[in-house]
Amino acid sequence: MDECDAPDSENCMLKDVCAEIRKDIKELEHENKVLKSEKVDLDMKHLVLHDDLNKVKETLSLKEEAFATDFAKLENESLELKQKVESLLDQNNKLLDKLKQVELDLAANRQWNKASHALNWLSKNHNQGKKGLGFQPKHTIYPKYRKYVGLPENIVCFSLWQNRTC
Repeated sequence: MDECDAPDSENCMLKDVCAEIRKDIKELEHENKVLKSEKVDLDMKHLVLHDDLNKVKETLSLKEEAFATDFAKLENESLELKQKVESLLDQNNKLLDKLKQVELDLAANRQWNKASHALNWLSKNHNQGKKGLGFQPKHTIYPKYRKYVGLPENIVCFSLWQNRTC
């Protein structure tokens, strides 16, 4: 019996070991199914993230192109505005020079007008209504190449109530 029991006990032990291995195999198959389902979920998430990444890359490239074109436009506009400002400054300087020249001409014309009015007044009031052969009216000289008017020889002085020649 010992001999019979020995193979049976070995057989029983092998059956127990087989049963444990089958149990381990079932657990491993179950874990394998769980891992496969998790892998499928992760692959799906990976695909979604990959698609999102591609979309982000496309929008980024479009935005980079738009930025490059906008930047080029702004550079051109800034260059045009810089040139326009420079031309306006140059034009402003020319106008300031013209203004200075006009102010100088105005001052000279005012002096001319004052001198002209004074000489006309002198010629009218110095005569005291005298006309005729014995009286020669003073003639105002208007030279061609000078701006100022002068009287020939006489200088008129003004005293309190009478006009006389000095």
